[in-house]
Amino acid sequence: MMPSLAKTLNAYYAGYAYEAAQHLRPTVRSTPPETRFVLFARGRSGTTLLLSMLNAHPAVEADGEILRRRALCPLRLVKQCEAQTQASVYGFKLLSYQLRSLQTHLPDRRAFLEALVEQGYRVLYLRRQNLLRHALSGLYAEHRRRWHQTETDAADRPAIRVDRDDLFRWLDGSAQLRRFEQEAIGGLPHLSLTYEEHLEDPACHADTLRRVTDRLDLAPIAPDTSLRKTTPRRLSDLATNPDDVRRWVAASPYARFLSAVLA
Repeated sequence: MMPSLAKTLNAYYAGYAYEAAQHLRPTVRSTPPETRFVLFARGRSGTTLLLSMLNAHPAVEADGEILRRRALCPLRLVKQCEAQTQASVYGFKLLSYQLRSLQTHLPDRRAFLEALVEQGYRVLYLRRQNLLRHALSGLYAEHRRRWHQTETDAADRPAIRVDRDDLFRWLDGSAQLRRFEQEAIGGLPHLSLTYEEHLEDPACHADTLRRVTDRLDLAPIAPDTSLRKTTPRRLSDLATNPDDVRRWVAASPYARFLSAVLA
C-alpha cells in the first residue's frame, strides 16, 4: 500500500472506527461531570507534561488526543467520552493541527470551540512563544522517533544533523498554526499559558498547577510527573551543524528567535 494512501486511511477510516467503538462503550453517567476542560495547543508545547500533572489529581480524568483522527461528529464524540468517566472533572487534549487539518468537514473550526464553551467547557490555551525552539524540538523528536522521555529512560541525547528544508517546514508550519490558534481562540474565555513561562522550568510547575486548578475550581496539589525534557537546550548540543542553522535562520523572518536558542 502506498504510504500516502495508508496515512489517509489511518486518518479517516481508522478515526471513524474509533468513533464507532466509543459509541458502543457503555456510559457510566447520565449527566456531565461537574467541570470540563479542553487543553488547546500545538504539539511539542508541553501538553503531555501539563496533562500528566492534572491527571495526578484525584478528581481529574483527562483523555489525550481523542480527535487525532477525523470524526464524523466531533462534538458528539467528546460528549460520549465524557460520559465514560466517573471523575468529577473531565478534560481532553486538542492539538490545533487536528482541528485545522483533520476535522476538515466542520464548516467553522472556531464554532467547534465556541460550542464547547457554550456547553460549559473551560479552555486552557498553551502555546510556545519561540518558534525556532519549537521547530528544533519537533525535528529532534522526529529524528529520534521519541516524543517523550521519562526519568527511567536512557539520558543520552545525541546531536542530529538539521536539514534546511525540514527546519523551515517546521518553522512555517508553526507560524501558520499560531495564526490559526489566535483566530480560533480570540474572544473566547480561556486561561493562557506558555511553555517558556509556565512549564520549561520545573521550579514553575507548582505555581502553574495552582493557576490551572484554580481555573478548574479544584483543590491544589503538588506537581508530580516522571516526564523529562527530551531536547537539548543549546543549539550546539542539538545540531551537528549549528553554524548552518544560525546562518539560515539569521537570513530569515525568524531571526529574532535565535538569541533564546543560543542562551
